[in-house]
Amino acid sequence: MATKKLDKEHVESIQEMRKQYVEHTSVLGNISIEQYALEQRIKMLEAEKQNKLQQIEQLKQQESELIVKLRERYGEGEINIEQGTFTEIDV
Repeated sequence: MATKKLDKEHVESIQEMRKQYVEHTSVLGNISIEQYALEQRIKMLEAEKQNKLQQIEQLKQQESELIVKLRERYGEGEINIEQGTFTEIDV
């Protein structure tokens, strides 16, 4: 088998391609890591969102229960929270 010396330009081309492969692979790895971190953050935010939605539903239920109690105590009317007053409405 004969061994031949490659032209300098061919060696440089191969080296440049290898360098670009390494660079692109490194960037791709960094993108994958960032994407994973973002996916984890999205999962955490989604869990927090669901928790807040459940809390809002609980508040709605508490509000409904309070409305029933207020109607039993004061009848039909309007509440002014700032003044702490109740104005009866004729039904």
